[in-house]
Amino acid sequence: MREQTEQQARFSFANLREKFLDTLPYLVFFVLLFFTIYYLFGVADALLGIVFLFFSRAIIQDPGLSFANYLRRLCWFVLMGVCASIAGLNDVLFVVMSFCYLFFITLTQSDDYLPRNFYWLGLGYLFLLIYPITPGEILPRLAALGLSIVLTTAFIYLMRFTLRKTGKLDEFARDRAFMREAFGDVAAQLRLLAQAPETEPTNNTDPSPTDASPSSSATSATEEPQPSASTLEAQVEPERTFTLAQDYAQTEYATVLRQGGILSGRQCYTFALLLCCEQISDLIHATSKNAQGITPKNREYFADLAAVFEAVATKKITRISEIVSELEAFLERRGFDTTCYHESWNAILEALVRTLRDTRLSRDESTPFLKSIRYRYHFLRDNISLKNTQTRFSLQLATIVTIAVLADIALTHLIGLDFGIWIPIVAFTILNTYNDETLRSTKNSTIGTLVGIAIFALFVHFIPSPFLMPTVITLCYLVILMNISQTVSITAGTQMALTALYSADASLGMTLVIRLGFVIIAATCVVMVIFLFMRTQRTTTIRTKIIELERIDGRLLAQIDLGIKRGHVNLWRAVQLLYYLHMNSAFMENLANSLSLKEIKWEERPSRRESLAQIKQLKQDVQRVLQLNYKFAMDAAHAVMLLDPRRVHDDLLSDEPQHDLDNASPDTTARIKHIDATNERLKEKTHDLETMRYLEEGLKD
Repeated sequence: MREQTEQQARFSFANLREKFLDTLPYLVFFVLLFFTIYYLFGVADALLGIVFLFFSRAIIQDPGLSFANYLRRLCWFVLMGVCASIAGLNDVLFVVMSFCYLFFITLTQSDDYLPRNFYWLGLGYLFLLIYPITPGEILPRLAALGLSIVLTTAFIYLMRFTLRKTGKLDEFARDRAFMREAFGDVAAQLRLLAQAPETEPTNNTDPSPTDASPSSSATSATEEPQPSASTLEAQVEPERTFTLAQDYAQTEYATVLRQGGILSGRQCYTFALLLCCEQISDLIHATSKNAQGITPKNREYFADLAAVFEAVATKKITRISEIVSELEAFLERRGFDTTCYHESWNAILEALVRTLRDTRLSRDESTPFLKSIRYRYHFLRDNISLKNTQTRFSLQLATIVTIAVLADIALTHLIGLDFGIWIPIVAFTILNTYNDETLRSTKNSTIGTLVGIAIFALFVHFIPSPFLMPTVITLCYLVILMNISQTVSITAGTQMALTALYSADASLGMTLVIRLGFVIIAATCVVMVIFLFMRTQRTTTIRTKIIELERIDGRLLAQIDLGIKRGHVNLWRAVQLLYYLHMNSAFMENLANSLSLKEIKWEERPSRRESLAQIKQLKQDVQRVLQLNYKFAMDAAHAVMLLDPRRVHDDLLSDEPQHDLDNASPDTTARIKHIDATNERLKEKTHDLETMRYLEEGLKD
């Protein structure tokens, strides 16, 4: 026990040391930027150093950063600086601009999937209003903003260059890791097929992947070296690869959102590879249902294919060209003794090879600007409603901060209290999407403030006054950058707030009381509003996400219908829709798992047993939706692969609808017939999803 405790302590110390070393370059940059602007332009503009510090921190570690996307993100920070300058001119502009700016950035720069993406744009705006400027100071503010942009840009690209040279920044490492894990999952499941019992085939039913569905009772692929026919299907886990694709979608989403909501070429490439692995896993599951039909020759096929996938997963093969060569050689030398197996497996493996070959996309970080604008417009048009969680939260945030701004103005004019801007700053930092999260943040903020007050009292006694501000600011931002915990970060933020208040020639006791009063006022504003104004619950979000899922599935189905008429599908649009299908289902599952008794309406006051029963039923309903959606996703991805424009004959690549298939090749004709059948199943799945609309009534807020 003692040894375990000592090991944990060593681990914690090593972790803190690693965080400190990673944070050190950012801290040095912040000190240089902050004090350069401080001595050139004054303390009001020096706060730009804080804003651009976190801007640089967020962007340096981006897996792929094109110059166009960098400029796009930079423009938002320029807009923040301009709006803060205008808001500081008078009280009326302060109130109006705060509401409009915060509502706009919250609505456009975040969504249900990433609800706090607007955070630094909002917090930076409020920081710049700690020291409001006069009309005559606008030009110096713009000059300070320009200098901050130049120095920050130089720092970002210098850091990215250094990290690449030292091997600490590999922009494609994450993509490769996901691909290797997917290949490893497929290899493990192929080994199960290779170890199928040796029996004579009893039927030759086509193992269509569209009939497969995830098994909730699946066990580990390595637990049973020789699975029997009865347990083979249960041990195959097609949902593992689907979950992996969901993880990739969530991991990349912060970058996707900053790109306007559309995937770059690199993201499309990696996600398309994961979709291929999904299809192979689904086909493995379908094949396992007919375990008696797996002949010795078929087992050899699966064993050899598993060896190829294992070589990729274990890094024995690392180059894309080598993977393509291995798969092509495998397709040439290996086959099934059953026609239906041969056609099904070749179609999906050929799709994987085609995707791997398209390496021009793998390093493409560009995202068409007009397409991103158009996508974001359509997204907002579809979702801007008081029923939408993020719309409600945007309005709630803007309202709460505006009330806090009015409290700041009232304190300034009535009793002449300075630095009341910390009231809206505190309100902004503790507000979250859901009430339970906000209450938890309020508790942490209160604890952090009390601890921060105690620490600051020690700082004042031991640090001479001329060195108080630079010392506190440097140490506090070191702690914030290390991101130890929310309470610790709030404690550090309290030090900076107290430093600003104390430098205004107030007594120590009065400074501490004022700071505590600001926190109490901000927390009161937040708690009162969240329970009286547009209370947001996870059940409401689940309802809207079911509707959004139906919308995504409908658009995907429309793309496939159009692809059938034309002979090929728009691959870019199809992959985008499949990406959001995975994103939506993962988000909905996480929401359902986080449901608690607090989600039940307090007005109804049901018993604890009734409340638990409601939550259980809701989770079951969500799982049913997700199961139907999984089957739909498998069918849709299968149809997209068959309609891949890189696969079809040249005479079918026209944008004009193709009605005459009499003269097409036999392969094309067979493929179109298969797609027609798949399309009918897609329509059935869509109809099944529509039956889930009854949840709307049960989940109304």
